[in-house]
Amino acid sequence: MLVRIIKLEVNYDNFQLRVENLQFSPKQVSVIIGPNGAGKSTLLRSLAGLTRLPPGSVFIDGRDLSAVKGGERAALVSYVPQEHTAALNFRVFDFILMGRSGYLGIFSTPSRSDYQKTEEVIAYLGLEALAGRKCLELSSGERRIVLIARALVQDSNLILLDEPTTFLDLKHEMEIISLLKKLAVDRGKTIITSLHSLDLIPRLADFLVMIKNGRILAAGETGEVFRSELLASLFDFPVRVVEAEGQPLLLR
Repeated sequence: MLVRIIKLEVNYDNFQLRVENLQFSPKQVSVIIGPNGAGKSTLLRSLAGLTRLPPGSVFIDGRDLSAVKGGERAALVSYVPQEHTAALNFRVFDFILMGRSGYLGIFSTPSRSDYQKTEEVIAYLGLEALAGRKCLELSSGERRIVLIARALVQDSNLILLDEPTTFLDLKHEMEIISLLKKLAVDRGKTIITSLHSLDLIPRLADFLVMIKNGRILAAGETGEVFRSELLASLFDFPVRVVEAEGQPLLLR
C-alpha cells in the first residue's frame, strides 16, 4: 500500500507540522525519528486520519484520506498508539475483537467472521495462552503485542505505530522488531513507526525519516540516511555511526 504526502500542514498549540513531499512504499518498515516534540506523533496521527487533514494532502493507494470515513478508513489504515491503560481492563480476546468495530453498524454485534478473524490473529501471534486473561494482568511487552493484534484484526494493509518499543526490556523489544519485519515481509503490510531507540534502526528500518521542529530533515533508505552528520544535526548532539561485523553501530 503506497502512502504519499503532498503539502501537508497541521497547526495546533503554537506548533506547525509541514511536510512538502514524502512517500512510503509497501512491504517495507519505515521508521520516523527525531527529538521529543519534533512532530513524530502528529505525523503518525495525520497518516491515520486522526487530525483534520487539508484535502489533497495524504493519499493511500491514490485515495485522498481526507475524504475517507468510518469503516472505509478502518479497512485502509490501523493505528497503534503508545500504551494506555484506561481502556485495557478487558479480556484479551474481547479487546482484540474490538479491532473489528470499524466494520460494524451502530447497533450491530460482531459476526462469526469477526470472531474467526480474531481467532486467526491470536493464532498467528501465538497469543492463545493470553486470550482469556485481562489485559491489565499482562506485562508491558505482552500488552504491546495485544495492541498490535487489535490493529491486525482490522485487516488493513497500512499499520502505524507510535513508539511501540518504549520502556520494554531487550527480549520484548526484539519480539516487537521481529514481528514488524514479519508483517512487512510475510504479510505485505506497509509499516510506519516512530522509534525512540536509535540502536534498533539498523535491525528494523528499510526507510528512515528524520523530523525536527515539524520539518523533514532527511528521508531515504536507511543506509543512506543513518549517518553521523545527519544524526548529530537532528539531535544537536555529537554521535558517530561506525561499522561492526558488517552492521552500523551507533556511538554516543
